[in-house]
Amino acid sequence: MRSGANISWSVVMTVKEPAPLVMANVGWHLSLGATEVHVYLDDPEDSVADQLEVVDRVNVIRCDDAHWDRMTVSPTGTRQTRRQGVNATDAYRRTKTDWMIHLDADEFLMPERPIGQLVAEYARKGRFLRIPPWERTYLTSSAPQSLFEGGFRLPYVGKLKDDQNTFWRATPFLTKGLTGHSVGKALVPTGKDWRIGIHSPREGERRLLGDYVPEIALLHFDGMTPLHWMLKVLRYAHLPREVVEGMLGGHRREQVLMALRRSQSHARLLQFHNRLKVTDGGLRARLEARDMFVDAPFEPAEQIAAHLGYTPDLSVDGFDALLRERASDLLDRLK
Repeated sequence: MRSGANISWSVVMTVKEPAPLVMANVGWHLSLGATEVHVYLDDPEDSVADQLEVVDRVNVIRCDDAHWDRMTVSPTGTRQTRRQGVNATDAYRRTKTDWMIHLDADEFLMPERPIGQLVAEYARKGRFLRIPPWERTYLTSSAPQSLFEGGFRLPYVGKLKDDQNTFWRATPFLTKGLTGHSVGKALVPTGKDWRIGIHSPREGERRLLGDYVPEIALLHFDGMTPLHWMLKVLRYAHLPREVVEGMLGGHRREQVLMALRRSQSHARLLQFHNRLKVTDGGLRARLEARDMFVDAPFEPAEQIAAHLGYTPDLSVDGFDALLRERASDLLDRLK
């Protein structure tokens, strides 16, 4: 193992999100020392490509027909998670870095020390490193003003009975207290004959073992704004049933079903969002008693600007305006 100062690492993501989020994610991880950021654009006509292509250390891949022919995958009918895995494995085969992690656009690494240094300390031969998730939660049901405001919930460890005592009526819609995933993401050594999945690598059909790195958190926002989260679950609701069942965990399927029931009313859907995503006084006290809550603001604008040369619009109003342009079909169904 090389010394921490000499270990290089990279990020790969497949995105179809408003440009400010994509640029913020790229800028943040470059600020942490990523040697490469590979951005696969699920929409090959995505205009964010022009902004990405002028940033050093960023490799932009437009997922057009030629790309999918090279991957020997048909994008039509291929579920999102499969496309992400294929792209991540493609970048893994081509990267010149020592380690790589697959992220979504709404996931931001937060290390306590330089990532290369942590890899040098935690890595074991033949294993990958698991980065545990911290999921953003709002502290009030009032409308947020910036994309990153709030605190963070940590995954619950305990019996189901205790889980219900903590989260009450929200329990069926959560996994270990989170609305998204609870397993985190994998930072993997390169140069191996591995396939990169959404959360874990594989060698052939064999599951590989990983070790948790407690000094790096994966900040997962699972909806940068309430509207972003609502649109996400509504999009899932309009996928074929077999795709939903193959792609989503049970708690997310429960979210989708409830969102469908409330999808005729923006107010009722927002109320459901707040039930799951807001940590009020009582819940906060229960989480704090179990070391499941972190009130640590994430304010990345300065670091992002340092690497991009400007600060993307990180306001909720600006982000939601872009969402409304992209999702008018879904929004027309909400009253």
